[in-house]
Amino acid sequence: MEQDILDKPFLPLDRLRILKYFSVYSVIITLTLVTLYFMEIDMGFLGQNDPKVYPMILSLHASLTIVFLVLAFSSGQAHYDHLLAFFLLDITLIGALIYSSGSATSLSYLMIVGVAVGNALLSGQKGLLISAWAAICLIFVEHRFYIEGASFNYVNAGVQGIIFFVTAFVIQALVKRLHLSVDINRQQADSLLSMEQLTKLVLKRLDTGVLVLDEQENIIFQNVAAQRLLGFPGPVRVLPDKLQHSLNEYKKFPKYKPNTFKAGPTTAKVQPMFAPLMPGTERGTVIFIEDTNVVYQQAQRLKQVSLGKLAGSIVREIKYPMQGIFKIAKAISQKHSDERYQNEIKGHAQHIERIINNVQSLSNTKATEFTKQPLGSWAAQTVQSLSSSVLNGARIELKVSRSEMPVFMDASQLKQAVTNLIENAAYYAQQKNSQFAKVTVLVGRNKVSKQGIIEIQDNGYGVGLDDLDHIFEPFYSSEDNKSGLGLYLAKQFCEMNMARLDYVASQEGARFRITFPTVEQVERHLEKKEAFDLRDRQRQAASA
Repeated sequence: MEQDILDKPFLPLDRLRILKYFSVYSVIITLTLVTLYFMEIDMGFLGQNDPKVYPMILSLHASLTIVFLVLAFSSGQAHYDHLLAFFLLDITLIGALIYSSGSATSLSYLMIVGVAVGNALLSGQKGLLISAWAAICLIFVEHRFYIEGASFNYVNAGVQGIIFFVTAFVIQALVKRLHLSVDINRQQADSLLSMEQLTKLVLKRLDTGVLVLDEQENIIFQNVAAQRLLGFPGPVRVLPDKLQHSLNEYKKFPKYKPNTFKAGPTTAKVQPMFAPLMPGTERGTVIFIEDTNVVYQQAQRLKQVSLGKLAGSIVREIKYPMQGIFKIAKAISQKHSDERYQNEIKGHAQHIERIINNVQSLSNTKATEFTKQPLGSWAAQTVQSLSSSVLNGARIELKVSRSEMPVFMDASQLKQAVTNLIENAAYYAQQKNSQFAKVTVLVGRNKVSKQGIIEIQDNGYGVGLDDLDHIFEPFYSSEDNKSGLGLYLAKQFCEMNMARLDYVASQEGARFRITFPTVEQVERHLEKKEAFDLRDRQRQAASA
């Protein structure tokens, strides 16, 4: 890593900061020397050997340090070659100041600072070149003193030269160790950052909603599933009242089990769960939001097998007696003219027949096979294929959004669900006004969750308040001649397709809405199912 840094032509920002400090230090030292000279303060050694050359060298050194100070603070980048030239010139001018002041001057110690900083900024051969140049300058100065017959000290120059090289090796070793530690810390920080980003990516793709709160209950993280389940078109800024109440109860009683709730009239019923962000502390809370409809769908799939077997046995037990009733009713109609008893027998028989057909459709249901369908065109074909007996004389109106709405579904199962809903709507519309009975089918997309929806609305009397909690229960009906299985089966078929069937309050008549899962949700579900089936097959092969 150190070699990679040295291969680059410009100084990194951390080393540029050191250069700025050294430039300021050099300017202060030079200004101090200039001040001492022009105020004629006798230090006993400054400019003693050559008073004429000393001010000239001092002015050059001051100009060099000021120019480099300006470059260091203005350019933002310093080239390594420029940096090497600066240190070489700085040491050369300090050597000239030592020559003009005489031997044994304290100015030679200024070179040690330059050598130390130079080796901190320029490692390797360039740093050693600065140390060697400082030692050469000192020996050259002492040699000039020897030639001129002045006082000289080769031993002092040699010792300081050794100090220069020792300083260079120590500083370079320390800098190398420091940069190695910085590189390790940077790699660990990058690894933590990558893990954090990976965790956020995984959480964002979860079907479970996740909200992370800090100590002040500010939302610091949320995924798309949480926004969708709580009915928000964008980021959640404030917790819904019901969720906030559950959170307050959890903080008072950590073992509190919150109830399910619906954040809005068109959102799914959700189950919140709470956990501390860091166990044992109060540094935050994690809220998990589960779609209870998904959990219920999984239970329904498991129940479907046993329910189908039971339904098949019921059909077989009822079917043959029903055929006998029809034969008897037919024989009575041929021999007797009293139609009242005949109509009663036929009515009861038809009621039982509807039950048989509904239960049989459930028992014959195969495993859901998802295929991608354009929702608009599929709904149009389904409505057009309805028979007149389903509509029962009611007028049907279809409104389809122009936007593309691809959804995953089992076409046969969803067709049965939509048929049941339309048949139910047509029946109750006829009960209010047979002449103006109308069923409206709306196909579009939810603006918040981007999920495809089908709404089926009639212009009948609507659903009574006493019936709202029971309309999806099997064999529940407000009419004696209805089987009470139409809405129940429609809901079952929807949930087998990961869709949701809801009753939506309306000003006129009854309105039912089918909300389809997004393409991404079904694809993730199929991936999980495929992985589970693969593991199951491998387990069976291993046991065999």
